[in-house]
Amino acid sequence: MLKNYFKIAWRSLTRSKWIGAINILGLTIGITAALLLFVVVQYELSYDKFLSNYDQIYRIVTHDQYDDFYDQTSGVANPFPDALRADPMSFEQVVPIVSHYFVQVNIENLKSEDIDKHRAESLFFSTPDFAELLELNFLVGNVNALGQPDQVILPKSEAEKYFGSWKDAQGKTLQLTNGVQLEVAAVVEDMPENSNFGFKLLASFETIRSHQEAFGYDLEEWGSTGSNFQVYVKTNPATDFALIQSQLDEFSKKHFEGRGTSIKSHHLQPLSDIHFNSLYEPLTGSRIRNSTIKTLILVGVFILIMASINFVNLTTSQAIGKSKEIGVRKVMGSTKTQIALQSFGETFLTVLIASFLSLVFASIFLPLLDKIANIPDSVSLFQWQVGLFILVLIGLLSLLSGFYPAMIIAKYQPIRALKNKFQSADIGGVSIRRGLVVLQFAIAQILMIGTLIAVRQMNLVQNIDLGFNKEAIYYVHVPSDKANGEMRIEGFKQELLRMPGVKGVTLASDVPSSDNNSATNFYFDNKSEDIIFPAFLKFADETYFELFEMEFVAGHAYPPSDTIRNVVINETMAKKLMIQTPEEAIGKNLRLGAGPWVPVSGVVKDFTVNSLREEMKQLVITTRKNMYSIVAVKLDGAVSKATLESIQGKFEEIYPEQIYTAGFLDEAIAAFYENEQKLAMVYKVFAALAILISCIGLYGLISFMVGQKIKEIGIRKVLGASVTQITVMLSKEFVWMVLIAFGVAIPLAYYMVQEWLASFAYKTPVTIGLFVLVMLISLLITGLTVGFKSFRAAITNPVNSLRSE
Repeated sequence: MLKNYFKIAWRSLTRSKWIGAINILGLTIGITAALLLFVVVQYELSYDKFLSNYDQIYRIVTHDQYDDFYDQTSGVANPFPDALRADPMSFEQVVPIVSHYFVQVNIENLKSEDIDKHRAESLFFSTPDFAELLELNFLVGNVNALGQPDQVILPKSEAEKYFGSWKDAQGKTLQLTNGVQLEVAAVVEDMPENSNFGFKLLASFETIRSHQEAFGYDLEEWGSTGSNFQVYVKTNPATDFALIQSQLDEFSKKHFEGRGTSIKSHHLQPLSDIHFNSLYEPLTGSRIRNSTIKTLILVGVFILIMASINFVNLTTSQAIGKSKEIGVRKVMGSTKTQIALQSFGETFLTVLIASFLSLVFASIFLPLLDKIANIPDSVSLFQWQVGLFILVLIGLLSLLSGFYPAMIIAKYQPIRALKNKFQSADIGGVSIRRGLVVLQFAIAQILMIGTLIAVRQMNLVQNIDLGFNKEAIYYVHVPSDKANGEMRIEGFKQELLRMPGVKGVTLASDVPSSDNNSATNFYFDNKSEDIIFPAFLKFADETYFELFEMEFVAGHAYPPSDTIRNVVINETMAKKLMIQTPEEAIGKNLRLGAGPWVPVSGVVKDFTVNSLREEMKQLVITTRKNMYSIVAVKLDGAVSKATLESIQGKFEEIYPEQIYTAGFLDEAIAAFYENEQKLAMVYKVFAALAILISCIGLYGLISFMVGQKIKEIGIRKVLGASVTQITVMLSKEFVWMVLIAFGVAIPLAYYMVQEWLASFAYKTPVTIGLFVLVMLISLLITGLTVGFKSFRAAITNPVNSLRSE
């Protein structure tokens, strides 16, 4: 029986080649898009789920509540983990992780007596519990290495990079740039790429305890909190979460009450939340917002719905031509169930062919997925989750796309079918098919609106006035003079100033717009009380403002100094200090932490301190030479390769032990918005696919409509109807459906784009003109698609249409 169904289905498919090809093409596009989006979503949702205790792991995060300011960080105070272990808390494990990034590692080359320099993307310091928590697989050595100072564990890939073979790594020595030497005590399998804990070096926490000064930590200092000093805990599944939070509240009150001007509290962040929460940085890996995941899923569903709508409309339209066949089969004794199953068989065969083609196309386009998502090259279609998804998709699409056509065909009355008396109204053409077309248009318009908003927001990000000049700025990372015990950074600056093509050089802790959030408590106007909000900090020499072309609204830059002698504040800081005019701030005294009182020499116009996702922060800029870690170079308009090579050559001459790292500021700023750019690309690609699917469906429907009305068109032409009148007659129904779909799409699209824009402090306006533009584009696309076929039908010779009469 099944073989017979498939045989008839294949004959039907090959008999109506045009409709069959349109159906297969539409479904192939939809399934390919859904398959690629599934690969992305499945990878993003899989972060750290390979851990057996995944649901029991939490990160402790810190919240600071000021009078009119709220802050949060993924870090804790330095003594926090030791104190947490000493308290009777309901945790099975307390695991501190101190993270350093882009760490230089020097290895003595015994063959050439030179130093091999390497850069590790991440260096973690932790305890033996880390290995158990993350279920590390040891190839050489054991977990005891994390209990001793100056010990390091390498992942297999890093061991091979440093020593050629991981088997030769144990017992070898690595040296950090601060002089601390680490002995390789163990080698483990690499962490999976879908992990928030992808370390490249794992050293013992005891190493920090033994070299606090070298690493810049004071493990007894409760006053500072940094995101690189984190604590993870493992809970007992039976432990009451509310009890744990109450214990944390008591712990916070015990150790932080009366410290500083904020009220500190600590909270448990589930491991399952880390990859998706934009408020807190993960240790490694990228972040993706839950709303982005929902958007990707929604876009995939939208595309599949549109492909299914095409199939339903074209199949039900085609059903009129099958009326005699169905009538004969009913007269011969076929039941409704048998006829419905035959229709399902045709649908299933179409979906099966489309799914096979989709796998082929998905394999071709898979390498391009990095344009819309942060997934590694190792991601493959050959995984059981993808296979299960395809099977489920085939079943769902066969059911959803085949149910309505099967019901329509099964209810045919044999006598009317044999007399070929069926019209489009008999197959639901008046209501259901129009509703499906409206839904299809609405989805296409939602994606088009999302695309335009995403493009406009990215244009805003790229073209907005940041408050400084980012063009032709090349910056080089340098070690601080404090760490080297030498004074080389000023000499490097002077050498660069002598180079042709260099217009200016400045020394700073970081560039104007960065991910730096260094902050401290401070005092103002010689008052002994802490200001109730923190001061965010940047350290830079006196040429910083001129080089980045910043504008002063009052005062001027500070004079040259190696230490804090004067400060510059931004407009936001002046406003938060309740200063009526910027000029009033000049000469006022300010003290950072326990430092000296120093005067405010200038108020600089607000510039973008971090990214445009964040509100403007209250900022203090001052001099402190031992905090400088970048040298920013202003190049002339014609940036030459020779100039860049000269800068690198001079760096390697002055810092022979260091790895050269440099980049252009505009590229670094663009990297802030990589995820948003990729989501914008998702909208662009899938809006284009939605339009393509819509056009395919429209063309198929208008082709069928013209076929049904071919004699009516001929009669109208004989009676004097013009080409324009006939074209309008055939097209006006679709125009009305576009307008109705527009009314459906507006609220849904508005909600979606507002949710996406919520992550930006600076947003492009969502205006009515944008929605009208999308409606006009939709009408134009519909007009071109439907109008082309309608015009061809209108100019057909009526003699040919009426010949059979």
